[in-house]
Amino acid sequence: MISRARKSKIPKPAMKKIDAEKRPEEWIMDEKGYFLIDPRVDEGLIYAHHYTKERKYDCSIEGTSAESIYYTILREGLISSLMHAAYLGSELQKAEIFIRYVNGNYIQDEPLYLNTDGEEEE
Repeated sequence: MISRARKSKIPKPAMKKIDAEKRPEEWIMDEKGYFLIDPRVDEGLIYAHHYTKERKYDCSIEGTSAESIYYTILREGLISSLMHAAYLGSELQKAEIFIRYVNGNYIQDEPLYLNTDGEEEE
């Protein structure tokens, strides 16, 4: 089966333009807790360690793709906030890129910087 790119339909001008912006003061802690994302290049795995709101370690989910991990998180009911889900999807995708392309540093909550010049990291 040959996959073909979809033709892009240019939408009509929007009735209202909304500029995107990050507002850290709008962040609300998820009632179900939080995750520490732990990409391990040597294992080729991403770990999502879940902690309760009370900061108690609950469980770890491991996988090779952001998608498999976030589906598992949703299926297990470990998240209740759309804001947290959006954030977690972004962090898991960064971790997946990191373990696949290993030229850079992964730090949760920071932009992903990849070394594109082919030089070894110090």
